[in-house]
Amino acid sequence: MPVISLYRDLLALPPRALWPAFSRSCYPKHRPYFDGLVETYGPDAFGPGGLRQAVENAGPAVLQSVRTLVAGGFRPETLVEELLQGCLPLLPGEPPRVYLATLFFLAPAATINVAGEPAITIGLERFVDGDLPPSPPGFPGRFYYRPQEMEEMVPHEACHAARMRVLGLPPTPRRLSLKEMVFLEGTALVFTDRLVARETLRTFLPDDIFHWHEEHQSEVLRTTLADFDQTGMEVFSRYFSPRSRVSGYYAGFCLCRDYLRRYGDDSLSELVVMPSDQVMERLGR
Repeated sequence: MPVISLYRDLLALPPRALWPAFSRSCYPKHRPYFDGLVETYGPDAFGPGGLRQAVENAGPAVLQSVRTLVAGGFRPETLVEELLQGCLPLLPGEPPRVYLATLFFLAPAATINVAGEPAITIGLERFVDGDLPPSPPGFPGRFYYRPQEMEEMVPHEACHAARMRVLGLPPTPRRLSLKEMVFLEGTALVFTDRLVARETLRTFLPDDIFHWHEEHQSEVLRTTLADFDQTGMEVFSRYFSPRSRVSGYYAGFCLCRDYLRRYGDDSLSELVVMPSDQVMERLGR
């Protein structure tokens, strides 16, 4: 399984003149990855200056965070390879590439479009091997994670990659409908829940928000289903940002949990790669 330690090339960059050094070394060497970030989230995801702005603004903090993470001898390669060995045999298709890299603080992990194929990336700057610092002011919920919490993120993203490949889904929310986004997240959540024997949605959805969604489940599903045919980053941001009033993660979790309750736990493997319209039909929605 290809695990690419891109972070090592980032750590080799000098502390000053970061963009010129990055554009001469890291970017040419890992161009498909960095172009994939822009393709996945759009040219304005990192601000009007695009990738250059991300490197110049977030780069110093990224390097400091990753350097601190690995300073004590922690090897993310060892952990991620072990986690992949535990989940990939349960998923169909070829194993995806996995980048130990940076997402410039956008997320701790993601599935992105690299040269037209879904690839897993771990944003190492969001992991802290020790006491977690507080989240940035105004950020709801978790921002930093412990390395062992990759136990939830690696299989979650691997499930995304498998579903995208089997169903031919574009590996970017820019070209996905909300319906496809919701079932990508829902299937990944219930798959990972089964693997680690807990509700992983609660790791990053604060308790008060999770309970609100439980209490208003009918409203959450009604609102989400009404927008199912909408496509692109605007609807992605509305339902999958930390400040979303209605969480697309919860909607997907709820629908997939209901599917497993109706058809049994043994139906999980078929659910992971079942077309979204077929899931909705079998749920009677």
